Amino acid sequence: MSAKVIDCVAIANQIKEELQKDIENVKEQGAAVGIATVLVGNDFGARMYRGQVERFCGEMGVEYINANPPEDAHENDVVQIVKDLNNDKKVSGILPLRPFPEHISDYAIINSIDVNKDIDCFHPYNMGKLTLGEVTFAPATPSACIEIMDREKINFEGAEIVVVGHSNIVGKPISILCLNRNATISTTHIFTSMAGNLEKHTRGADILIVAAGKASLITADHIKEGAFVIDVGINRVKMLDESGNPILNEKGKPKTKTVGDIDFESVSQKAAKVTPVPGGVGAITNMMLMKNAIKAARIQSGLV
Repeated sequence: MSAKVIDCVAIANQIKEELQKDIENVKEQGAAVGIATVLVGNDFGARMYRGQVERFCGEMGVEYINANPPEDAHENDVVQIVKDLNNDKKVSGILPLRPFPEHISDYAIINSIDVNKDIDCFHPYNMGKLTLGEVTFAPATPSACIEIMDREKINFEGAEIVVVGHSNIVGKPISILCLNRNATISTTHIFTSMAGNLEKHTRGADILIVAAGKASLITADHIKEGAFVIDVGINRVKMLDESGNPILNEKGKPKTKTVGDIDFESVSQKAAKVTPVPGGVGAITNMMLMKNAIKAARIQSGLV
């Protein structure tokens, strides 16, 4: 058996066409769609993501603002930047890019965001609404997972869904979103694995969503025949030759590649459906962020 590899790029392109129509519709009604990122300092990963958001906004024809105070900026100054963005009518969504420097509290920045501009559901108010099933904005990556399952026509009711990972950004909210659809949810994580109990949970899953941040954590032994596996992980690992030695580049440094949290070769021989890495969930994440920015523009303009 060989799994169907979900074409997440094709799904993303479909969503992109739908969103472009939504953006035009919102603009015709006099609302502004725009995203501002708040990056304090120059963290490499955050800068990479910021660049992706900027490019995506350009492709979609929406306003983009890069708020990038220096690493030694005072917390109060960053809070003021967020408050100014709250009052900027060109900005419908604000996206804080973490990690922040140690002297700046995540809590202080996130809680200063207008809840109607909190397009990645960081604010406790929106996370609380998510938990209660009264969703205004769901986080982008968990929403991407739900979107994939919807487009694959998954019936959530009563489905056995196991989530590997319990982060506030992915694991917890995806568990809640699935629970809100009446699925049966088990939330596991790296400590479940360390206790030697991961496999007994994952082997019962109709749908396995892996977001633990550990390469090759899930192998074929962890899944049941015919499972639907969604791999959210993004990891950089060394490329090895047949003898297990690192493959070197022209400068004599080990070559690396991007992989997910599953051992794709073995899992794809046992699963019914699987998402790839790269070109998987991440291809849809920005689409969900833009979808929230459009919804935020409607809310702020009284169109909903």
